[in-house]
Amino acid sequence: MKLGKMLTLAMLATFSAVTTGRAEPSAPVPAAPAGAAVQPKPPRELPKSEWLDPNHGAPNGTQYQTFHSGVLGQDASYLVWLPPGYEQQTNRFPVIYWLHGHGGNQRAGAATYVPHVEAAIKAGVLPPVIVVCVNGMGRGHYLDQANGKLPIESVIIKDLVPHVDRTYRTLATREGRVIEGFSMGGFGAGHLGFKYPELFGTVVINSGALRDATWFDAAEHPKQLARKNVDQLRNRTHIRLGCGALDDLLPANQELHEVLLQLGLAHPFVIVPDVPHNAALYYEKLGIPFFEFHRKSLEAFGKASP
Repeated sequence: MKLGKMLTLAMLATFSAVTTGRAEPSAPVPAAPAGAAVQPKPPRELPKSEWLDPNHGAPNGTQYQTFHSGVLGQDASYLVWLPPGYEQQTNRFPVIYWLHGHGGNQRAGAATYVPHVEAAIKAGVLPPVIVVCVNGMGRGHYLDQANGKLPIESVIIKDLVPHVDRTYRTLATREGRVIEGFSMGGFGAGHLGFKYPELFGTVVINSGALRDATWFDAAEHPKQLARKNVDQLRNRTHIRLGCGALDDLLPANQELHEVLLQLGLAHPFVIVPDVPHNAALYYEKLGIPFFEFHRKSLEAFGKASP
């Protein structure tokens, strides 16, 4: 039996919502009545892309925090969520760095992701973890831009990660760091996780915006970085891919899935039925069982507490 078929059968046995990989057709959109004026949708108001987010809102128990970036020569912001009992304990915790999608900001993680983490910890599925919701500056794909004006990658790697390890009781090793994101953040998780295997032990790519593009160097694409660093990733990094069955990014995620299989980089690839490109619905459909992967990854490293 071929490796791809074996992995598909294994995923079907462990997660009932896996599909065959073929997106189901969406329902037809009803036509407007004859002669009716079509009202254009108002443009979505996007959050400001500023290193110091002017909105200090910190929903769902997160905290608005700042750090000084030597790369920028100024302060930048992020949100952090600390697990229940953090202040009363002395032990150290794994960290999940969560990367938001295009047009979003650090509050997207607090709204979309943190409540599921908290529920999974309360259910005993996930060990206590720290969550850092990263400020990805709206639309930079977590790359250093060629013009030098948006060095998002360098700010995260050189400034944010060291700041988090200095400030909180973290497991300051690759085994204690998870990098995860949705859409543009999924691309970012693959880009940073595969480029810096010495920093991140677990990489989770959700509905990654993984299409090829001309505005960034092809060598920075996760599939190329996986090829480049395959020896550092194989049997050392825990990788998970997922995408909604109705998501137009599914083909690009399937392509990365096939590349990883060819490289011998084992990973689950979960296709969630009836889900378009929508982070809130994606995580809602997956629910608490989604975090079993995180728990098993951390346990494999010997870093998860009971």
